[in-house]
Amino acid sequence: MNKLVCFFLFISTFTIAQNNIKIDGFFDDWTSIENTYFDSEFDSESTELINFSVSNNHEYLFVKIKLGNEIDLTEPYLNPAKLFIYIDADYDNTTGYNTNYIGSEYGINFFDKFIFDDSNENFVDTLSFYDLNIIPLPTITSDEFEIAINRSLFSDTIAISIKESIGSDEMPDGGEIFTYAFDNSISPNIQTINFSKNEPNHLRLMTYNVLSDGLKNNTRIDEHRRIFTSSNADIITFQECGNTDYNDVLEFLESSSEYYPYIYPDLNSGNLTVSKFPSIQSWQVANKIDAELIDLPDSIYSTDILVLNGHPPCCGNNQGRQEHFDALIQFINDAKTEGGVIDLPINTPISFSGDMNLVGYSEQYYTILNGTIIDTVTFGNGGLPDWDGSPFKDQVSYFNEKNIAYTWDKSNPSAGDFPPGRLDFIFYSNSVITCDKSFVISTEHMSPDLLVSNNLLWNDTKNASDHFPVIADFIIEFSDEYIQNHGGNHQIECFNYNLNLNQGWSLIGFGCENNAQADIVFLPILDHLVIAKDVNGNAYLPSWNYNGLGNLERGFAYQVKLAEELENYNICNH
Repeated sequence: MNKLVCFFLFISTFTIAQNNIKIDGFFDDWTSIENTYFDSEFDSESTELINFSVSNNHEYLFVKIKLGNEIDLTEPYLNPAKLFIYIDADYDNTTGYNTNYIGSEYGINFFDKFIFDDSNENFVDTLSFYDLNIIPLPTITSDEFEIAINRSLFSDTIAISIKESIGSDEMPDGGEIFTYAFDNSISPNIQTINFSKNEPNHLRLMTYNVLSDGLKNNTRIDEHRRIFTSSNADIITFQECGNTDYNDVLEFLESSSEYYPYIYPDLNSGNLTVSKFPSIQSWQVANKIDAELIDLPDSIYSTDILVLNGHPPCCGNNQGRQEHFDALIQFINDAKTEGGVIDLPINTPISFSGDMNLVGYSEQYYTILNGTIIDTVTFGNGGLPDWDGSPFKDQVSYFNEKNIAYTWDKSNPSAGDFPPGRLDFIFYSNSVITCDKSFVISTEHMSPDLLVSNNLLWNDTKNASDHFPVIADFIIEFSDEYIQNHGGNHQIECFNYNLNLNQGWSLIGFGCENNAQADIVFLPILDHLVIAKDVNGNAYLPSWNYNGLGNLERGFAYQVKLAEELENYNICNH
């Protein structure tokens, strides 16, 4: 007899948790999801299936799969695996393809990158991932994946089966059937991210692969100009500009209402950096990584910023990517120590942005984050890249109106094409700067109101490139000159302002109406706070009950170190 494992959604708190699923390749938001099936142990001849969880919103079915080994979802890897998701879309086991006691209308074959469409009993079709808007993340190798699947072709109740075909492992097993009932009362808990800076002196960085010299392509230049104007970035790192010279960029910028006098093309790497501020010095870090030390105005900021622009090798060239990232960490280590090709003043902010082509081994991602060099003979021993001996921050950015974080998709896709992926990144030294807001510009995922308010058209990003622009606004400490002239370090004017703080060090601005004692301000987060200090080193240490910081003053910046990540902290609610 088959056993039916049913999951229905009756608990209001569970519904709230479901609203918070973000498709970004990270899994903390799944911890409260109870719709989980745990597989039997040691029942695979290859990669073990561990468990899978299911959730939904009004648009997508969400599936998270946990495996016993790290795999590449869509390409060959050291641990071979071929993963399938079968969906009984009409909840009728007499229709569709019979597998594992269900009748599957849609069989998603991740390794071969297509969907079996068995919805017509007289004809089996193959679809592309894009026909069901399938989004699997992360794009790198992992032992865990989350997948968004458009649910418009599914009934309100479905059955799901997961299979790894090389090891002949299935979930559920033992004759069980996993049944899932959608909660149609769910509406996404998403706040629109507008295009405006929260403060005019936040430093806006944009990175964008413009696809084959898109800034000079007459068939796409209008789209690129609208996107560029809407972004209003201070510094832009472009990629795929190998035939776009200085004069081409000048011509592209003619229509811009903003002034960008500083243009730094590298025709060899194809990287192009455009800035409102000049570069003090340039370096070529690797064949396709360039660096500019941007001279930020002393009348506003207390520091300059090192901007690295990268576009390492694509696709299956894992070794080439690793060599680039090893060279990156070698360069950053050099920058933070005396001697070599670069010496940075201590605590100079560092950003590394671009099309990273992170589609292979996860160790490449962790080299950037943690400074773990693989080829130590050539590039040295590596080390954590941030100034305080911590990892770089990966600024995960989402569409303005959806909790989705991919940055690339296939133009004119068909069966066999790669699914959307997160290829474009902004990494930075978050011990000395903080990201106030970030977003991915994807016009096809915007409401008409958001498009109109930013003078964009629905198909602008779709036509302009196969990548999407990624934007981040950084809070950088103001200079003494600015503070003296403006009566304080007013990086945050709004006194009812929520902050997302990282584990480790963050720089925050105190923008409350009135000054307040540090021990009172930080009382709501005492369980998270390790230390808070000002630019002079005066510290508040809650574990010692010591307040050497005294009052937090409106408009001034403070460093805080947290034991764990904290979301939606309102510093003025004390």
